[in-house]
Amino acid sequence: MSDLTLQQENALATFKNNLHLPNNGFHTLIIDLSKEYHLPFQKVRTVLLKSQRSIEKKIRNEFEAVSHRELTKEHWLELIHAALHDLAQHNTSVMELLAKDTHYQSAKAAMLMPISTEDEREVILENLFYAYEKIVFKPLAAMLHTSPLYWKLMRAEELLQMTLTHREHFTDYPQYMEAAACLFELDSTVRSIELSQ
Repeated sequence: MSDLTLQQENALATFKNNLHLPNNGFHTLIIDLSKEYHLPFQKVRTVLLKSQRSIEKKIRNEFEAVSHRELTKEHWLELIHAALHDLAQHNTSVMELLAKDTHYQSAKAAMLMPISTEDEREVILENLFYAYEKIVFKPLAAMLHTSPLYWKLMRAEELLQMTLTHREHFTDYPQYMEAAACLFELDSTVRSIELSQ
């Protein structure tokens, strides 16, 4: 038995009806917002759900203070954008993150020295891969979460698979592709260096 008034129940129904997003729209909205704010899918999803719950809570607990506008999708989206904007303020550019990454720094430092063994080459390639995985692959996978692009990304789990042709699939993520291109070029360079005698 509900302890809500008929007006509260109607307001909740109106609000939920206004939020209806056809054709997998909720998932698509999360993907689009992840791209826009460079935040992981789950973080964006949490913001969407918290925003919805905050309005539903206000309908239940402070119904007299609820305006008609607060029941609209537009208001809900405004709350979401405000929260995501606040979260995105703490974002650092992908190239800055790459420059600070210890694996990247180790690889760059090792490339300044002659490579005399395949083991040395392998250590550099591993460091480049770890930088790629941490700075590009995992954050991008977290944003794409089961979208069609996610499955394309899964085909580039290894740095050497992130070719120019493959990077073209991800043009909506230019910061990540800039870092991927940088790492791919370094990887190619290391693979082509002649061993020193």
